[in-house]
Amino acid sequence: MGKNKLLDSFGRNLYYLRISVTDRCQFSCLYCKGKTSNFLPESELLTFEEILRLSRIMKNMGTRKIRITGGEPLVRQEVDKLLKEIHALGLNTSLTTNGFALKGMIPKIKSVLNSVNISLDAMTPETFETISGMPKIFHKIVVDSIIAAKESGIPVKINTVVVEENKEEIMALVDFAKNLSIPIRFIEYMKVKQGANHGVSMDSVRKIITDLKGLTKISGKFGDGPARYFKTNDGVIVGFISYSSPHFCDTCNRLRLTPDGKMRLCLLLGGELDLKYMLRNGLSDEKIENKISEFVKLKPFSHGKKEILERKMNSIGG
Repeated sequence: MGKNKLLDSFGRNLYYLRISVTDRCQFSCLYCKGKTSNFLPESELLTFEEILRLSRIMKNMGTRKIRITGGEPLVRQEVDKLLKEIHALGLNTSLTTNGFALKGMIPKIKSVLNSVNISLDAMTPETFETISGMPKIFHKIVVDSIIAAKESGIPVKINTVVVEENKEEIMALVDFAKNLSIPIRFIEYMKVKQGANHGVSMDSVRKIITDLKGLTKISGKFGDGPARYFKTNDGVIVGFISYSSPHFCDTCNRLRLTPDGKMRLCLLLGGELDLKYMLRNGLSDEKIENKISEFVKLKPFSHGKKEILERKMNSIGG
């Protein structure tokens, strides 16, 4: 029943699928899984064969871009082979990573990646340690991975979640992006249910940068994500993602697939379609397509004022 477009009830074209391949990560970032997590057993994760089958189904329904996420996707063995097979389907293939294991992986994946987003939440090792929960010596490994990815020719963006702990390093992060001539995106912290509130508003982040470097909005479309992009007076491309002011909902193009095979319509709002159950219980591709088509009609126009995640970020896929 192939389609050119997968449309929700508001006519939005859902051509961008984010697939989380694991809920595991080397880091314990305070805004993601925190100090403790009960990880899924391997048997509960989608196999690569199942992910590829769903990728083919989604391409048939109009998906053009797949981003592999986690947890940290590079902790899953042979994820480079999965990236190559998704790319071979003719899909725009991207990766989001904490950067820790990226540098050694670059020779294997640089030819099949259309882009990579790398998390960097601090420019000082001490702040990095506070946020990531990992030894500060890891900071240099992440920075070196960003530089190596840039030098390899892969289009790179930096992702920074802004919290009270790193708000004094915003300008240092902008200057780092300037030195490498790569975009940086500042992301609003999303509170997890029963978690501490470390949040800093995007308005205050934007004001800090505007006061010191100036910001001019970039007109037209820049990337496939929810960020609003600006350029500083000295040429740094800066994006802002603000969940408390969901300006991007009216043009949302995304679906999410959790590590345990649940399709989600919205990062914040609940409601999931258990695709793993369908895959493991003999449903045909056509029947799965029909279920997905029905499910996406339930996608809400906006998450409204909801700001608290019911599940930890690593169990959803950011």
